[in-house]
Amino acid sequence: MNEPLLASRAEWISPGFEEPGWFPGNPDMPTSGWYGNPPPADGRKIVIADTDHFAPGGGDALWAWKTFLRGHHPILMDFGIIAGVKPPDPTAGGPMAFDAFEPARLAMGDTVRYAERVWLIEMQPRGDLSSTGYLLASPGVEYLALQPEAGPFTVTLEPGTYSVEWFAVNVRSSVQGEDTSAEITGPVRFQSPSPSEPSLLYLKSSGRLRL
Repeated sequence: MNEPLLASRAEWISPGFEEPGWFPGNPDMPTSGWYGNPPPADGRKIVIADTDHFAPGGGDALWAWKTFLRGHHPILMDFGIIAGVKPPDPTAGGPMAFDAFEPARLAMGDTVRYAERVWLIEMQPRGDLSSTGYLLASPGVEYLALQPEAGPFTVTLEPGTYSVEWFAVNVRSSVQGEDTSAEITGPVRFQSPSPSEPSLLYLKSSGRLRL
């Protein structure tokens, strides 16, 4: 369904659902890969990943982080404010209530803050360097890795010493970890200090300077 976009002369695109015949509200259609497991950017196009195109009514913190770490630009179809800028009555409940989309709104802001901290122009989606598959990296310089589930994971590092920062995705708090070192290129095991929730790992080399 997206091949005409990918094959076009357009520099910026916004993909839709992958399956023919998809329409909002069809309970038999599977979850779009662009929502749950977006493909990594390959440099051909700038991708605006708009939930309105593949997951109307969807949008959470993990979607925003997965999209960002795969090299795309998350944009939310915010049903919580679709009736106007005045939030609906929160007591009404339901999936379209204003509060339902707050995690996605906050996560998009968090991705912007990390994008401004790293040397983003030198980073690429390198899911092959993390056991979770979600990683932006300038190998040997900086790494941003997502652990979307509980448990330890690995990041393949180049030799060097790296500062360690953890960011808890849901509670939105960061803590400094102890520096870690790699003597040879290979996987290094990490465990988030908030093991029961999704976490972001930010590694920065202490021996490499930006030019």
